[in-house]
Amino acid sequence: MNKTFIKILFLVIAVNLVASGAEAAENSLKLGAKALSFGITDRVIELSGRYFAANDIALLAGFGFSHTDNDANATDYNLSVGGRKYLVKGDLAPFVGASVFFVREETIRFAGTGAANVQSQRTFGLNGHFGLEYFFAKQVSAEAQVGAELRDSTGDLDTTTFETFRSGVTVNFYLP
Repeated sequence: MNKTFIKILFLVIAVNLVASGAEAAENSLKLGAKALSFGITDRVIELSGRYFAANDIALLAGFGFSHTDNDANATDYNLSVGGRKYLVKGDLAPFVGASVFFVREETIRFAGTGAANVQSQRTFGLNGHFGLEYFFAKQVSAEAQVGAELRDSTGDLDTTTFETFRSGVTVNFYLP
């Protein structure tokens, strides 16, 4: 992870905390709020939703998929559920959270003879993350996050990995 990015991230958070006086801005972070989200990472498209069980606690659920088509066709599907705690409820809202997820991946490789070799993986995992959500308007925001995850995969290749990640951009639409 780039150390300059982390320094800038903490600087932005500090400036926001001082400027806002930790007061809630006019946005949709409140008890009972619901949002639909659309996110894109390096290769996964995810559709998700959230519900605020408290003024600063959101419950999350999502479905994602990806497809690559190079020397092998690979298709992934993932399901995730989790939670998030907002540290500040201003227009720039830092948060911490965790989720559990399940990923199913199938890879089809074609041999020179035209025969197909199909590999299947199933992965269960747990991640913890830190991020920022910025509100452009009361009901529209964008967010990004960084974190770490523990993955346990079974199938044609059994592995357990611990790795860091950073998300792409997620756009959130809060329902009125």
